Amino acid sequence: MATADLNKLQQILANAEDNDALLTQIRKQVGKVNELLTELNEMLDPEYKIVKKERKPRAVSTTGKRPGRPKKNASAE
Repeated sequence: MATADLNKLQQILANAEDNDALLTQIRKQVGKVNELLTELNEMLDPEYKIVKKERKPRAVSTTGKRPGRPKKNASAE
């Protein structure tokens, strides 16, 4: 009888650890959802203005070559 009680107790403890981990994940996800809802409320505000991000200028190549894959050379075939 005592071993059955110990096994049941171990099972309860294992389930509690799993539930604690699950609750931690849920809390993190709820925090993210709250942030997104706040952002959405800001966007839905009638006085919301879109802010354009400034693009950084491309870095000047020192070799003079353009980025990307080189074009195929017809004479190489």
